Amino acid sequence: MRKNSFKGQAALEFMMTYGWAILVVLAAIGALSYFGILNPSKFTPDTCLASSGFACPGKPIFTSNSAMFSLVNGLGYPVNVYNDTANMTLTAPLNNCTGRYICPQGDVTCTSATQTISDGSGITIRLTNCSAFANVQVVKGEIKLSYMNDQSRLAEQVIISVTGKSNK
Repeated sequence: MRKNSFKGQAALEFMMTYGWAILVVLAAIGALSYFGILNPSKFTPDTCLASSGFACPGKPIFTSNSAMFSLVNGLGYPVNVYNDTANMTLTAPLNNCTGRYICPQGDVTCTSATQTISDGSGITIRLTNCSAFANVQVVKGEIKLSYMNDQSRLAEQVIISVTGKSNK
């Protein structure tokens, strides 16, 4: 009977040793999480991805109330993009942006209308007065931009997905 009591003591010592080690690891993870070191929004990359035939050079720029990024035509033929809210569909939180501008590439202050994008050139898309950006750390949305295909004379759409950190 004496042999069995030693087995129980060994099992209890084993559980206590590993139990304390697991408790220390959980406390460390909890502390890192509490102080914001493990905040996933800190590791969110700024990305801009466009559907086939278009590219987003660089990364999008987000502020507390605006967004801006470039779009380059790689279709092999020119397209006409119209600066009209009916031709630009946005998902939340981007849909709260009341100012929607399609500018010549690199122009950050324009309020222009239609832009013709020849093959290999681009435009700058500006979204302003974005009230929802002040309440979020990570901005993730989608923009559907209609354009006229100069070859087929049909209306087509490019889908642009943007992700980034709002600079509050």
